[in-house]
Amino acid sequence: MSPTTRRRVLFALPSLRGGGAERVVVTLLRHLDRTRFEPHLVLVESVGPYLADVPDDVPVHALDAPRLRRAIPALVRVIRTVRPAVVVSTQGYMNMALLLLHPLFRGSRLIVREVIGERYLENSRLQPLLYRVYLGLVRRAARIVVQSDAVQREMTARLAAPPGQVVRVYNPVDEEHIAARAGAAAPLAARERPHVVAAGRLGRQKGFDLLLDAFAGVAQNLGRGTLTILGDGPERAALEAQAAGLGIASAVRLVGFQENPFTYFAAADLFVLSSRYEGLPNVVLEALACGCPVVAFDCPHGAREIVRDGVNGFLVPPEDVPSLRAAMLRALKNDDERRRLAANARPSLEPFLAPTIVRQWEALLEAVR
Repeated sequence: MSPTTRRRVLFALPSLRGGGAERVVVTLLRHLDRTRFEPHLVLVESVGPYLADVPDDVPVHALDAPRLRRAIPALVRVIRTVRPAVVVSTQGYMNMALLLLHPLFRGSRLIVREVIGERYLENSRLQPLLYRVYLGLVRRAARIVVQSDAVQREMTARLAAPPGQVVRVYNPVDEEHIAARAGAAAPLAARERPHVVAAGRLGRQKGFDLLLDAFAGVAQNLGRGTLTILGDGPERAALEAQAAGLGIASAVRLVGFQENPFTYFAAADLFVLSSRYEGLPNVVLEALACGCPVVAFDCPHGAREIVRDGVNGFLVPPEDVPSLRAAMLRALKNDDERRRLAANARPSLEPFLAPTIVRQWEALLEAVR
């Protein structure tokens, strides 16, 4: 395919500050076939640690606005100038803005990547109204990409969507990229045994309050142990106070967002997913790619599509702290079983590896006309 016939694809994000959506986009930018596609990236703010991972041949259109609503005129100008065949949006408010603006973009088809479920509505009174508006708008998208089979079924039913509009594409695992970074020197905290790691935004969704309750019992039973949580967010002070109240403050490290979480995962004895809900938890894929076994709540949605109970980790009932504690102790007390789970971690990732997922995205980008 000649350069003049390559499909121009514009990926839209608020920033590259860090998170699952940002990492997925950067992986796609790195791997899309340049003989078939010409990728571009538009950012409301051109900031974030993942900027360094954007390939040099990808034009980055920086809107340089502090908020999305102030960036709307510039966003419209970029889309009209670039004239992409496809615009791909991967986060909620950006999705909503582009769905509203889409009638202005003649010739550009819109793909939105979204994680939506009933649990998404818990955080404020305004969200249910926005959610209903969003459901009305999202039908405008040529395709709605979701991260798990469970979310695909839920979205298809809720939207009464025609066959093929809601598409499941797993998050890609860039195994080579992860392996190269996982080999860095382990952080000091990760050298203390047994060591448990978790990662995510410090908010209610991720359930770190439940993890602290479970870990308190683990530390008491073992008489030792360290828990490191990677990530920033509004509940940091509350989690620190909870750890102090449980008497485990000296064993819990909240280390903030880490540009290289893989060195923590590779050095850990166990990764724990304590989320109340998910789309498809990227961090579980990344932990498994680092050879780290996983204990996870079987929350809606996605964890059970990654964690095979008793094979590469353990699944426990959602928000069941005693079961989470028991599964953590089972993994940490039995070295042979933990080594068996770790040995199965990487082989279990085959359906999620970047080459497979990028091919699915390429087929999707070609199909949208």
